[in-house]
Amino acid sequence: MKKRVLLLSLMASSLLIANPISIERIVVSAQNEDSDYLYMQDANLSESKNQESFTKKSIKVLSSHANMNPFSVIAFSPSVNFSPVDSAGSNEPSFHDPIRIRGKSQTGPGGVFMLNSMPVSSNPGGGKHMVDLENIASIDLLKGYMPVDKNLGFSSLIGKVDMKILAPSKVTKTTLSQSFGSDSFSRTFMRVDSGKVGDFSAFGSLSFLSSDKNKGSGDLDRFNAMLGFSYEPNDQLKADVYVIKNRDKHHNYDSLSYLETKNLKSNYNKDYSSFKKASSNDYYDYNKQDFETTSVLGDITYKPTSKDTISFKAYYKQDEGDYWWSNAKMTDVVMNWNMDHELYGAVASYEHEFMKELKVKLGYWYHRQQPPGPPSDQKKYKVTPSSDLKFAGYAVLSKNDYHTLQSPFIEASGEISKFNYSAGVRYQTFELGSIKSFGNGTNASTSPNYDAAIANGTLDPWASVEARTFYTFLPSLYLGYELSDSSAIYADYTRTYGFNVNLFPTYSQQRAQFVAKGVTLEQLWGKQDLEISENIDLGSKILVGGVTLNPSLFVSFIKNKQANIFDPSLNVGYPSNVGDALGYGAEFAASGAIRDDLEFLLGLSYNKYYFTQDFTTSTGSSSDIKGNQLPDAPEVMIKAALSYYIGRWTFSPSARYTSSRYGDVANTQKVDAFTIVDLDISYKPQEFFGSNDVTFRATVTNLTDEKYISTIITADNALSTSGASTYQTGAPLGVFFSANLKY
Repeated sequence: MKKRVLLLSLMASSLLIANPISIERIVVSAQNEDSDYLYMQDANLSESKNQESFTKKSIKVLSSHANMNPFSVIAFSPSVNFSPVDSAGSNEPSFHDPIRIRGKSQTGPGGVFMLNSMPVSSNPGGGKHMVDLENIASIDLLKGYMPVDKNLGFSSLIGKVDMKILAPSKVTKTTLSQSFGSDSFSRTFMRVDSGKVGDFSAFGSLSFLSSDKNKGSGDLDRFNAMLGFSYEPNDQLKADVYVIKNRDKHHNYDSLSYLETKNLKSNYNKDYSSFKKASSNDYYDYNKQDFETTSVLGDITYKPTSKDTISFKAYYKQDEGDYWWSNAKMTDVVMNWNMDHELYGAVASYEHEFMKELKVKLGYWYHRQQPPGPPSDQKKYKVTPSSDLKFAGYAVLSKNDYHTLQSPFIEASGEISKFNYSAGVRYQTFELGSIKSFGNGTNASTSPNYDAAIANGTLDPWASVEARTFYTFLPSLYLGYELSDSSAIYADYTRTYGFNVNLFPTYSQQRAQFVAKGVTLEQLWGKQDLEISENIDLGSKILVGGVTLNPSLFVSFIKNKQANIFDPSLNVGYPSNVGDALGYGAEFAASGAIRDDLEFLLGLSYNKYYFTQDFTTSTGSSSDIKGNQLPDAPEVMIKAALSYYIGRWTFSPSARYTSSRYGDVANTQKVDAFTIVDLDISYKPQEFFGSNDVTFRATVTNLTDEKYISTIITADNALSTSGASTYQTGAPLGVFFSANLKY
């Protein structure tokens, strides 16, 4: 049924392309949401872009009450699967972002989001929610096509979420916001803009957020501070600098086994114990995170002439902290992953417009980031009979060098008659840092101080490797054609990349078995390669009155996807980038104003994503997974939101349907479909406490109190026999209230 609905929508859109309708654009009255009255920015048929741009209106309504996670907003885009474990969107279920785009999940220590087109995010570690969404002007989602100056970071496999920072205002203003609600949720936000003083303007913001977990014991505390400075002496030069400070402390949620999901009603509130137990790691305070992050970004644009633009962007992020979790394989062991790492880089470009038909951009990108990814400092602690933790040595102890990426790029773009195009290419050098392992033979007598343990440790040649470098061309191409003033068709292509760093920790955990068979990490390291995805989109942009329609088809050809394989030549099994996979599907996005008091957002998608090969197991038989949908990748998703304006009231219901998924690549562990319904109601009085720009808001999340599995924690090639898949329940019904005042 769901597939029929999607196909009918695509057929209807095709008919509109053949017979475009020209209706005057409808504009919603701006009194209800300042000037942000549409969920999405209007489509520009002549732009060489294939992206969805979520406006300030979307951020206000779809980010719910927490205003901290951009994924909560883009979750309403077709093919985006994001279902956090709590209503704030604050808890990632493991060491990666719990988001899939077109079925794909992010690999390696690369982050999905960017700030002002700078790849400042990474995984694992802190900084995932280091920007309050009140400080974001818009969010661009790039799923298939990416221009060369945005296809950046340690990984770009699934796309990018580019957040545009709300620059300092040219007028003096103050924004105050207070929220509270279910599970003792409380959030306070304040931003002060100086206005333009001479050639300068600035802003400063603070936020404090706290909440209890929605089940079990534990809480969330987050502090954000941000400063923004802008220098604009004339129309030719603009320079912005932003400084961000973030502190994130929270307890994690426990997961269910597949057997427990079969009786979801009884097990829905299962979580870690509130009390310590002798020789047991089932305790909530053994499962937590505490990170502190500092980030600095600079963005300079200089236009010496009307046809020349010079741009320089620089970024830096440093975060440190601890990730504690219970070891599922040993019920009396608690793990502590200590992280202290940084990343930094810069993007420089020069663009010259020769004519309307030809603009050329030349640029260079440099990026360095320090692990973890892979880990270097993971400690083991034993739970004693007296319920205390006692240091028991290292699970991983190594000295890992920086990963370095650098790339020159060139891009040509322009408009020729009814055609518009963009063609670019990057030549990328991707160096994985060397690893010097000292973990062999560590025990309780080893110093728990990392530097002392390294200084006094013995280098393990079996588990150490030299740096590895990959050289790759990364082309992108967009070609559009305007059929009429209200419709256009387009085709685009982009090559994206990534690398999964699971090999080293796997070797460290199973070192004895590898050594017994005479296999060094270097032997396996040399077999690794970059994961590459060739992405193609075919679609159209159609304007019908106040509505934008965007039906599309897409396909991705993936090479070197990581899989757990058995190598008969070495007689060992290990994770390796040797798999081929295929992803394809259809999307339909629609948004706009139906009447001057009613606007909507709609997303439909169908996705297939699977390995195109089987793998040999240790018994010599085939894994028999070819063609099976990969885990946690729903085939059908339907999302919708609308806003109805009645005087000073705005009613905004929204819903997201996610079809059934699997917890294993053999497709034996099936998880039921679910639908989440939210409701947002806002009211704008004429004046309140001296402010004539006030919004009171009530938000209900999971209105029907649906019991569902939010995220499946598993590898893409996990088999049910491994017992590796675990399942997290979603947030129950929540009610929240907020007041926002501007002066």
